Amino acid sequence: MGEDHTIKAHQHGWNSVAKIKLSDGFPFHPKLSSWFSDYSKIPASTEIEVLEVSCGEASCPTEETLFVWEESGFGRREFRISRKKEKISKMDMDLSWKKFSS
Repeated sequence: MGEDHTIKAHQHGWNSVAKIKLSDGFPFHPKLSSWFSDYSKIPASTEIEVLEVSCGEASCPTEETLFVWEESGFGRREFRISRKKEKISKMDMDLSWKKFSS
């Protein structure tokens, strides 16, 4: 769990699209806040920045969403899902969180 989860590749084109408190929910996705609470111990008052990128390279997903927050004991955390923010499914969250936390 102490693994470094910072972005190591594809440092191109990330656009900040929102900064929200987890307790306020994500305006673009009605269930995502609840899923974050199910999978993590992130306090509800935590501010999360949401970034998106569209990539034209054959080796990367067409669209990705990145969630960034500060976590006590870990510092800056970056959680990535290979899907546009409005289209994230429970299965996307589950598979991405398993990879993130391993």
